[in-house]
Amino acid sequence: MGMSEKPLRPLDCQGGIEGFFSRWGLWILTVIAFCYYGSYYRAGLYPAAEGGVEGMISLRLLEGWRPMVDTFLGYNVLWFYPIAGIFKILGPSYTALRIYFLILCTLTGLISFRLVLKSTGCARLSFLTGLLVLMIPGQMYRNYMAFIVVLNMTTFLSAFVLPARSTVTRLLWMAASGVTLAVAWLIRVDVGFFLACIAIMLIVIYPFAGDHADLFLRRSGLVLTGLFLAAVSFCLIHLPFYQDAVRRGFGPEFVAQYQQWPSMIDYQGKRMLGNAAASVLEVITEARRPVVSKPASTVPAGAISAAPHAALPSMPLAPIASKLQDSQPHPVPSASAISETTLARRSLSADSARDRMTALNIYLPILAAGVLAMGGVLGCMIGLFCRICEATERSLTLLTSLGCSLTLFPQYFFWRPDMVHLSEFMVPMTLTILFGCHVSTAVWKFSNKLARIFLSLVLCTCLLTLILYYINAFQSQSSGGIAVIQHKSLDFHAANGVHVKLSATEYADAKAIYKIITSASRTGEYVICYPYNPEINFMTDRPSYEYNFYVDNAMIPPDRFYKETVQKITTYRPVVFVITNWEINNTAESEFKNWASQTYNFIAKNYKLAYRRGNVEVFVRPDRVGLISK
Repeated sequence: MGMSEKPLRPLDCQGGIEGFFSRWGLWILTVIAFCYYGSYYRAGLYPAAEGGVEGMISLRLLEGWRPMVDTFLGYNVLWFYPIAGIFKILGPSYTALRIYFLILCTLTGLISFRLVLKSTGCARLSFLTGLLVLMIPGQMYRNYMAFIVVLNMTTFLSAFVLPARSTVTRLLWMAASGVTLAVAWLIRVDVGFFLACIAIMLIVIYPFAGDHADLFLRRSGLVLTGLFLAAVSFCLIHLPFYQDAVRRGFGPEFVAQYQQWPSMIDYQGKRMLGNAAASVLEVITEARRPVVSKPASTVPAGAISAAPHAALPSMPLAPIASKLQDSQPHPVPSASAISETTLARRSLSADSARDRMTALNIYLPILAAGVLAMGGVLGCMIGLFCRICEATERSLTLLTSLGCSLTLFPQYFFWRPDMVHLSEFMVPMTLTILFGCHVSTAVWKFSNKLARIFLSLVLCTCLLTLILYYINAFQSQSSGGIAVIQHKSLDFHAANGVHVKLSATEYADAKAIYKIITSASRTGEYVICYPYNPEINFMTDRPSYEYNFYVDNAMIPPDRFYKETVQKITTYRPVVFVITNWEINNTAESEFKNWASQTYNFIAKNYKLAYRRGNVEVFVRPDRVGLISK
């Protein structure tokens, strides 16, 4: 696999159309992205998605709040710093926030096109890959995830697997891999950690993957030099962020997250691997049971009802202090509690056809990853032992792509198995599956009967996984595609650059809530949203005193939550509470009014109900009820 410094012959993709897509594919995809995203970039409000928390935290950072000390991030600082920079230049703008993430989606699609073209030499396949990635880019406001994986996949393959024009070019790519890996760590520490493991494995394999034994020493020296350059690049990228953290007083917290995540990953990895077999067996058992009709679960209505496509925080770190309540412990899950917050899984025997399809979408990638990994390992072994450079390159490319894609696997499969997290995983996995299909067809004519049986299994599994996923994803508002625009035609304006199109139900909710909050409260007075609707704070330009905007039934015992909430209400006297009683973890007990019944009853008793629709309730402090305009 690719260890010569001269480009190998493209993989059997020729024809007039090849030259056209190779020359113009990048520009065509750019135009498609502009038109496609432009058709729905203003569609919908998602109070239970991450756009609100990104906006609110960015505003806090601009006000001088310290990350991790004064406000909970959940992710690393580079997730929020670009947004804060945009707000500093343009002012708080919900539209600018959306455009920023759609630019990330576009870059991910274009990088995917270039990577597949470089890996396969097939421009048609490259164009198809870029198109699919653009069409279903993953849930809005979480597009960092697919971006950093595809970006690192590109630098890893270019540095350690694919042919390079010269030794200097390869060393530059190795240095670049340190840069992209640093970016990944600064955005998501856990994903950065997993990607670093992939890079280390490639570094170890590189000296052995040459086409001649006498190249081992030269390749060892080359990879050691590259490792040094990557490490220097990694440190140089981190240096200004670390210096800023020390200067602003959150240096220990900034460093601590790099120590916490590996231990948390180790703890959860052992726990999850122990439960994985049981989970799969349970799914198989459920699939054999007869379908029993169950009452449909209630979901929130209207603009506040983003529950079906909510993107909730994932595996947060324990904070150390809070700007508003330094003496108070904060409700965040411990490592042992994380697995308990996992969203209830879709069943293959569910009543809804969409739920059954989603269950297939969740489990099929495991089978696809298994056959691709088996094929990649076999191909790599054959290539190394038989000194078939092209076979080694193709196999290592497949394994590297698969490994990078699987860095997002724990997020969707173990943490929250829903279309939100699946869609971000499937962006890099689409590259992997299509490349696996391409390699399978390329080696078909050189294979014997037994090998063709295995290749047929690979092709069938991969194509089935991809086709069923995209059928569901194109209909899902949780996958970041154009389905989000359905039934949205009414313009809604609010604070902080909120200018969106909503459905009639969404518009009624958003208008009523905005009107109640802005008339009953003044700028700077607190509005609290439970369990997680920070976008309401952002669109009304009203702050929250909560260190972490999110809370659920696994984060804190109900009695402790009640005690702390009452204390904060007494101290800060919030003007408005917005309660959304949706099944945040797909279980009835995870509804706020159920697990936090004491707190809910206290709010209902001491505040006046000003609005109720579906599962949305707005409570206003009694002395402000008269200010609500009719």
